[in-house]
Amino acid sequence: MSATVTTPTHPSSHTSLRRHVRRATGRDHSPLCRPLDRAYSRLVTGLALAMLGTLVVAAVAALLVFRAETHTAQQTARHRHVVTAVTTGPALSVNARAGGVREYAPARWAYPVGPGTGSVPVPDGTLAGTAVQVGVNDAGNPIGAPKSADLVLTDAALVGFGTVAVLGFGAEGVFALRRHALERRAEKGWEAAWEQVEPRWSGRR
Repeated sequence: MSATVTTPTHPSSHTSLRRHVRRATGRDHSPLCRPLDRAYSRLVTGLALAMLGTLVVAAVAALLVFRAETHTAQQTARHRHVVTAVTTGPALSVNARAGGVREYAPARWAYPVGPGTGSVPVPDGTLAGTAVQVGVNDAGNPIGAPKSADLVLTDAALVGFGTVAVLGFGAEGVFALRRHALERRAEKGWEAAWEQVEPRWSGRR
């Protein structure tokens, strides 16, 4: 007849969160509930609260980024004016830091505050003397287009997910370390108790 091998598990590993909360707050008066079980329940309850707090912080961070970038985009759009510029030279490739390689060409344009000149983004292969649309600010200087709503949402979502990842992994790491310490304490307590019980159980004195 084969013997069944069982793997020991933490006594609170299958306890519901509701019972963990009761134990953590001292409302579980079961005689089988040890101080170690209460410590573990406080740890589980703390992790649940930390995860909830992480979601709240992530939501707030994402909302703040969304509002800030939306405001910036609205301000940019309010003070951005599209004018027609004429290139004064051929397009040249520039390795921009963001967005990869782009084509720029020297150009001149007219705006109520006076004529302007500068390097503006153009389609690949643009020749000198080509009319292109350029966005300028109130002072007549080139300015980029405001962020689209999709990009604003993407930035906010990335901030939210990043916050969850950083804080969530941090909380999980603290939980794992503390749980390991509790398990080590449980093993030491079991060994000490077995040293006292084993001689009487085996008949050795």
